[in-house]
Amino acid sequence: MLVVERNSVTPLYEQIYQYIKERIEYGQYEAGTRLPSVRALAGEVGVSKITVEQAYLQLAAEGYIKAHDRSPYEVLSLPLSSTPRNNETQWEEVVTYPLAPNLAFDSIEADVSEPLNHKSIQYNFATGAMDPEGFDYTRWKRYIGYILREPERLLAYGDPQGEWELRLQLAQYLNTARAVRTTAAQIIIGSGTQAMVMMIAALLKRAHITTVAIDSSVLIGVTHIFEDYGFKVVTIDQHSETLIADLTRANVQALYCTPSHGDRQGRVMSAGRRKELLQWSKTVGSYLIEDDYDSELRYYGRPISSLQGLAREEHVIYLGTPSKVLPPSIRISYMVLPTSLWNDFLTYRNSYRQSASVMEQLVWARYMAAGEWSKQIRRLRKHYADKSKQLVAQLQSAFGEKVKAYLPEGGVYIGLTVYTSLSGEKLLAKAHEAGCDVRIEADGANREEVHCLLSFSAIPSAQLKEAVSQLANAWKGV
Repeated sequence: MLVVERNSVTPLYEQIYQYIKERIEYGQYEAGTRLPSVRALAGEVGVSKITVEQAYLQLAAEGYIKAHDRSPYEVLSLPLSSTPRNNETQWEEVVTYPLAPNLAFDSIEADVSEPLNHKSIQYNFATGAMDPEGFDYTRWKRYIGYILREPERLLAYGDPQGEWELRLQLAQYLNTARAVRTTAAQIIIGSGTQAMVMMIAALLKRAHITTVAIDSSVLIGVTHIFEDYGFKVVTIDQHSETLIADLTRANVQALYCTPSHGDRQGRVMSAGRRKELLQWSKTVGSYLIEDDYDSELRYYGRPISSLQGLAREEHVIYLGTPSKVLPPSIRISYMVLPTSLWNDFLTYRNSYRQSASVMEQLVWARYMAAGEWSKQIRRLRKHYADKSKQLVAQLQSAFGEKVKAYLPEGGVYIGLTVYTSLSGEKLLAKAHEAGCDVRIEADGANREEVHCLLSFSAIPSAQLKEAVSQLANAWKGV
């Protein structure tokens, strides 16, 4: 029986979510079972309908249940967990390691980025660039001032593995917010995702890995790095029903995936798919490279836990970056290696040096210790959630029944279906002529609609209405 603890620090909706999730994972709620209606469960437990809806939406986002029009939610099929866990997260004891000096990629200065905007584009709905309104530079400047009062820390190259203060703050954040099993001594810091991927490629090469699969949504620069290191690279779709069969058929030994960023509208990898990948990795001994990119920007429910935290075997390489919460010009990324690769890293550590700025590391550490990082995440989530609703409302108002706009679960893009006989290519050309840029995803199957993505991040809130009006004029009569 579901009983909630009203005095618990765990929110009511999360208690309901955990109760149902565990019963699905261990087969007590079988696939096809219909859950109680929102109204019925709210009455039974004695909570509001909003609380139950929030729990159901979180379960649906993670792929445990599926919604039906005017019918109760349906439990989806999952691989069963072998042993139940307690309600609280069980952390395995993690071995600590000595600090590893000399880590660097001196020749790499920037991650692969989106192309520069054409000068004629006035309103760019196609870029995922950070919102100019989304970061308080005054607060960041304050912590720069604190670090400048300690000039002795800035006169050396710093700790080759990354500054201890930052690794300590990251370990606390990753443990609590992302369920990553790590300690400060196991975290490696570098100057951006590309530098981290280069290190991973070198480590996998020495581990005699030859074939790497990369999800099609990952930036092409990652593929180029693995190809440059001599790997055979296979492109896959991490949401494909035949994914496991495709990986097995290609003899893939490492998979680069983005469980928290399934697409630009915030879709995440389902719980069932996560368990399938972990089982595949355990069975064949392959590595999973988890790029936790964009995991902070979820607008409904709580962020999905990391794949690394679910793994009971040491086969997940965890990779993260603050580049969607802090300005991407702050060149920092971080990584947690499994034991097998960590030992190899220690052996070859003299081949590497640290490339991330000591000042930026220390500033971010102070920023996190003061609670500013958590505040920034909350501010940005609220700002983006409000801004996405504003854009959807303005699009529906400007276009009426000619379009259908969809709110995102995360990220900075809304979905837009345009009902038109024109091709996506022609729609894009008309938008460009009017000084707007959009992402055309695909022409509809019936050739009477085009699917687009529109970003709301790079256009200031005060200019959204004018930007939508300009796009509506470009597509008038289509």
